[in-house]
Amino acid sequence: MTGIDAHCHVFLADGVPRTPLVRGAAYHPPKVDVHDHARHLDDVGCNRGVLVQPSAYGQDHRCLLASLRRRPGTLRGVACIDLHTPEESLREMHDMGVRATRIQDGYPGGVPVESLVDIGERVSPLGWHLELWTDVRQHVSWLADAIRRCPVPVVLDHQGYLPSDVGVDDPALRSILCLLEQGRAWVALTGLERLFPGEAGATRPDAASWERHEEAIADRVRLFVETRPDHLLWGSDWPHVGLSLPPPTGRELRARLDRWIPDRVTRRQVMVDNAKRRYDFVDTVD
Repeated sequence: MTGIDAHCHVFLADGVPRTPLVRGAAYHPPKVDVHDHARHLDDVGCNRGVLVQPSAYGQDHRCLLASLRRRPGTLRGVACIDLHTPEESLREMHDMGVRATRIQDGYPGGVPVESLVDIGERVSPLGWHLELWTDVRQHVSWLADAIRRCPVPVVLDHQGYLPSDVGVDDPALRSILCLLEQGRAWVALTGLERLFPGEAGATRPDAASWERHEEAIADRVRLFVETRPDHLLWGSDWPHVGLSLPPPTGRELRARLDRWIPDRVTRRQVMVDNAKRRYDFVDTVD
């Protein structure tokens, strides 16, 4: 089955000088471009993809936009804009295939999470959505209300960035499930390695610890699928920047998704139908 990988990054583009890094960038960018990305898509059985603006490049979109120009029918983009981004820049990005903007506090280079509603108002006329990368626990007292007030859909990257030892009774996870059930948020099924408890300083876990981690995330994904399968997306997180743990292979990523969502019809909904709708892909035969 072909599909759409809704979360990847590239860091090089033909004709674009090497982009300067933001102050305090969390990682050194790997040398990968749209050609490497195309090979990755083959590895995970996808024929289309979404490129997310790297945090290390801040709001310098030259690499992202040049990459989108290279494969206009195959790729969509997620930008990183703030309240001061010129309207003409937004229109240019839209014409090149950008369909969302990201706010995050996971790494330096992001737009503040607290600007969620204001940024939503900026991109609403374009029909974009917001992608939010943050540990929902840090904002649980106000975030759900802000998402409900946001005028555009909100996609929670990396499953709300909750480590696997966060239980179903935790207020943050309960909030995510409530927003999902109400159709007020989407959840991106990405970042298994990033959700290992203490990942930032983790070494390779022993087999038993990793098995517990995988089982906990699989159980969580099943809750998401049972709640709103029409509001889920899947992304590989390639090329897995800033990880302490070893990155997964394409084969491991697809096998993982098959375990998470064994039903083929539901898996197609997540990998194809939902992503087409969310990123405004032109309908093609899959």
